[in-house]
Amino acid sequence: MSYASKYLEAHGQDATVQRELTLTMPGISAYYPVFKVSMKRSTKATRDPGVRDAAWEGMAGAESALAGGEIMTVGLDKYLVQSVNADVASGELSFFAVKTNAVLTPQRITASMDADNNIVETWSWSPSGTIADAFGQVITYSLRQYDPGLLESSRYIFYLPADIGLQVMDRVVLASENLMVNAIDPLMLEGIVRIQAGSDTRA
Repeated sequence: MSYASKYLEAHGQDATVQRELTLTMPGISAYYPVFKVSMKRSTKATRDPGVRDAAWEGMAGAESALAGGEIMTVGLDKYLVQSVNADVASGELSFFAVKTNAVLTPQRITASMDADNNIVETWSWSPSGTIADAFGQVITYSLRQYDPGLLESSRYIFYLPADIGLQVMDRVVLASENLMVNAIDPLMLEGIVRIQAGSDTRA
């Protein structure tokens, strides 16, 4: 057992991630492996206290098979894993993560015919009850200066797992506020997407 493994076992915090089962088990769709992590803040170089609080880095046991885009729970907090690399010296996994601060409910408009052959449009998502833990930022003037690719109609940016499957023109609900996905920006982070969202006045 390496020094890093011994340290994690002795001083690490318990962490879990939700993963889909590869085997079909009646009534069970996911499991939560438990593993050890050691974490510390990864930046102080920002005036935004939200960003400063959100950025973390750490080490996890190799047996965790941690991957970018997973939501990791440590204590009462959830983290979106941004990137994971094998640490050559220890044989464990080093990672960067961001603490989530938003819960989004994704919705997509669907059209169907009623009994009188009228087109009825409804907002829904499959599977029902899907939510997405995300890290979000309010788009400020200074952020627009830093990132000129932000659209004028966008009010927020959110980083979230790519496997949620959001598309442009979908809706996300944040604390009862309807937001339209204006853009999905490509990132060099496996398993993660960044979306821009603005007010959604559609019925």
